[in-house]
Formats: sequence, C-alpha cells, structure tokens
Amino acid sequence: MAKLHWTPWMALSELAQEAEHLIAEGGLAHDTGYAWQPVADVLETAAAFRLTLELPGVAREDVHIEARGRALVVSGLRRFVREPGGVYQAVERSHGPFARRFDLPKGVSRAEITAVMKDGLLVVVVPKLGPERLRRRIPIS
Repeated sequence: MAKLHWTPWMALSELAQEAEHLIAEGGLAHDTGYAWQPVADVLETAAAFRLTLELPGVAREDVHIEARGRALVVSGLRRFVREPGGVYQAVERSHGPFARRFDLPKGVSRAEITAVMKDGLLVVVVPKLGPERLRRRIPIS
C-alpha cells in the first residue's frame, strides 16, 4: 500500500508472480473457489491507509477481515436470492464467495485496524505508527 508509480511492465511481473503461486499451490485460478472480487480504492493519508471496498448486497455478517502476517484479507459471500414466480433471462450480477488480499507496509498498527460497513461500502482504516521519539524524559521514582 505504499506509493506506486505504475508501468505496463508491472502487470507482467504480477502475472508471473500469480503463475508461480498457482504452480506452487498446484491449482488453477478457477479452482480457488472465489467467484468474484470486489473493487477497492486505497487512499494513503498522513495518519493511515484507508481501503474502501464496494460490497452492495453483501450482509455485514457475511464479511470477514483478518490480518494474516503482512497481509490484510477481506473475504465473504454474496448470496444469490432467487425471486419467485419467474424465469431468469439473464443473471449478470456476481454472487458467491469472494476474497481480496492487501499487503500491509511496514510501520502500520495492526492492533488498531478498524472497519465500518455502510450503504454497500466497507471502509477499513489501517493506522500508521507515529514517529518514534528519539528523546524522552524518564521520570525518577
């Protein structure tokens, strides 16, 4: 989640990394069990990183957020609700399990991560650690 100056070569690098990961896992991308991925914005401020994911139609109870090692993983399920009394001619909205993984940079407070879900948007705030004070007064007891 650090600043990134994108170049077209980065996409090739990411593709190669994904291929290596799939080979190591012994499976293909469609075997992961995730039907779709929600879109996300990542905003860096002076105090924190703020991730905003679009999750319309997903219940709060069906979303899970975990800090795993150096990554933040958002996963869940959008349920398909069949409308009675008709035959679907098209189903274009994605449903089923989803997951997104975000690498956490150094210098963030994993213990203070917060999340709020409102109006189909999940906002996760990952606070940065304050600068370490190099000098401090030590009280004498």
